[in-house]
Amino acid sequence: MRRFKQTFGMGLAVLLLLSIMLAGGVLAAGCGNDDGADGESGGELIIGVDASMSGPLAGFGAYQKWAIDKAVAEINDAGGLDVGGEKMTVKTILYDNKSDPNVASSNVDTLINKDGAIAIIGPVTPAVGNAAALAAEKNGIPYLETGNPIEPFIAVKADSGGWKYAFNFFVLAPPVAENAFKFPVDLGLKTNMKTFISVDNSPDGPVFGPACKAAAEANGWEVVGMETHPASQTEFNSLISKMKASGADYVYVLGDTPSFVALSKQMAAANYAPKILYYQRGAQLQEFADAAGDLANGVTLEAYWLPTMPYPGAAELGAAYEADTGKKAGQILGPEYAAAQIMMQAISRAGSTEPQAIVDALAATDDTFVCGPVKFDENHTSALNLVVAQWQDGTSQQIWPEGEGAVPAIFPMP
Repeated sequence: MRRFKQTFGMGLAVLLLLSIMLAGGVLAAGCGNDDGADGESGGELIIGVDASMSGPLAGFGAYQKWAIDKAVAEINDAGGLDVGGEKMTVKTILYDNKSDPNVASSNVDTLINKDGAIAIIGPVTPAVGNAAALAAEKNGIPYLETGNPIEPFIAVKADSGGWKYAFNFFVLAPPVAENAFKFPVDLGLKTNMKTFISVDNSPDGPVFGPACKAAAEANGWEVVGMETHPASQTEFNSLISKMKASGADYVYVLGDTPSFVALSKQMAAANYAPKILYYQRGAQLQEFADAAGDLANGVTLEAYWLPTMPYPGAAELGAAYEADTGKKAGQILGPEYAAAQIMMQAISRAGSTEPQAIVDALAATDDTFVCGPVKFDENHTSALNLVVAQWQDGTSQQIWPEGEGAVPAIFPMP
């Protein structure tokens, strides 16, 4: 009996010693640095991503996912994100909003309340972006998006005190419209100075329609047609007839990628080609040029980011995307990569995962990124610089302003 007690006592002592040693090892591992990086090794933080991976906006989602994944991987590969002296691993959770605003809103709720996201990067275009932003606002969680024109974003909260948690950097309608109707004059393209304008009934339409009409008239154009067509429309015979009847040498259309592919094919079938054809929004995706083929040649569009722009890392980002995917870099790639950087930098500067601290840090953003300068104003918005581009042999090339990085314009349309 005595021997049993002695053995039992010794066993307890050994177990106790092992427990202390194991606990010490775990604590040591938890407090160590990652690969010698400065700061303590912390836990994991989650950034939610709401993206259009299917539906008519899917082309944007593919670029968004790749860009955010790359920016996050670079931070994690360097030892993690410094948050208050701790190196934390950044994890992203992405949900497909299916190009549907209701799904976009629901995704944000899930990311915050189920997955524990401390911040959200939202989807492209106001059709889904505004809904996602409102969901983040309701939950009191920092939110950042790009690809949503600034006017529709501001309008959502204009009568209720403005945005508190949501931020957006993209384009303003007046500069886009001004450039669209100034570049032909600056380049000396000979036309009859008549233009036909058609915008879709998306949230962009009521903003860009009036802006384009005003810019056209200010630059000496006669607006001989103003139309509105349904978003995602793919049958354009009636609209094409109106374009032809107007006699305009310049046709401007706002719409999504599938609409522009269909419109280009139907214009060709009708043997109709204006001297200048400007597609806004949907033509910026490589999917448009790939699907339209030779019909994309000569189509002009606004450009807020190209790998040839003189911003730090722009060329390298474009090259990395092409090397990784075998595809050409789309415009939204640069801003989405910057969005991930801006959000992570804000979290790091905040030194905390507390929502208001991150919001305050986002508001203080003032730096030049791969897509150019970003500095948020009192509306939580920042406007990107713009050029005019043109599809030439399957590549989107700058044609205006002339100078470094620009190529001669194809004129008239083939």
